[in-house]
Amino acid sequence: MPLRAAAVCGLLAPVTGIIGWIGGALAQPDAYSSADDATSDLGAQTANQAWIFNQIGGNLTGILIILLGLGLWRALSPDLLGRIGAGAVMLTGLGQFLIGFFPLDCRGIDPGCTNDSWNSAAHKWDNRVFNVVAFAAPLILAFAFRRIPEWRGAWLPSLLLFPATIVVGVLFSVLGDGASQRAGNVTLVAWLVFLAVRLIRTANARQVQTE
Repeated sequence: MPLRAAAVCGLLAPVTGIIGWIGGALAQPDAYSSADDATSDLGAQTANQAWIFNQIGGNLTGILIILLGLGLWRALSPDLLGRIGAGAVMLTGLGQFLIGFFPLDCRGIDPGCTNDSWNSAAHKWDNRVFNVVAFAAPLILAFAFRRIPEWRGAWLPSLLLFPATIVVGVLFSVLGDGASQRAGNVTLVAWLVFLAVRLIRTANARQVQTE
C-alpha cells in the first residue's frame, strides 16, 4: 500500500463520515435532533435515506480507514507494537464498515421503537467492539510512536486522545447525548487526519532519502 495513497484515504475518511452524519440528519424529519438522538438512528430501517449513513458514512468510511491502517502497517514495520496499533486502526475501520450492514430496526423518535431483532443486536455489539478498539488503537500507537524516531512527535497527541475524548464528550453532554457522541467522534476523526498528515510527511522523508 503506497504511503501517500493510504494517507489520502485517511484524509477522505472524515469527509465521508461527516457526509453520513450531516446528510443523514438532514434527510430525517424535524422530530430528529442531532443534539439528542444517536447517529445510529440515521441508518435504521425506518430512517429516511438510510443509505447516506450506512453506505457513505459506514461502508465507504470504513474502507478508507482500513486502507489508512494498511499504510500505517507498512510505515511502522518492522516494529511489532506499531503493527499491532496499525492492526487496531484497521479493526476500527472494519467496525465502521460493518455498521452499514447491521442497521437498527427503528429510530428513537419512532413510536414503540424497541430494536430487539438480531440485526439490531449485531449493530449494538459492533458498536461496543468498535468503541473498545477505537480507544485502544491510539494508546497502542502512542507507545509505538515513542520509540520510532520519525514518529516520535506523534506519541503525545495519541496518548492524550483518550482523555481528550472523554473531556469533550462531557462538555458537550450538556447539549444532549447525541451532541456528546458526535463530539467524541469528531475528536477521533481529528486524530485520523493527524495520522494521515504524519504519514504524508513520512512518505516525503523516505523519498528524499532514496534520491
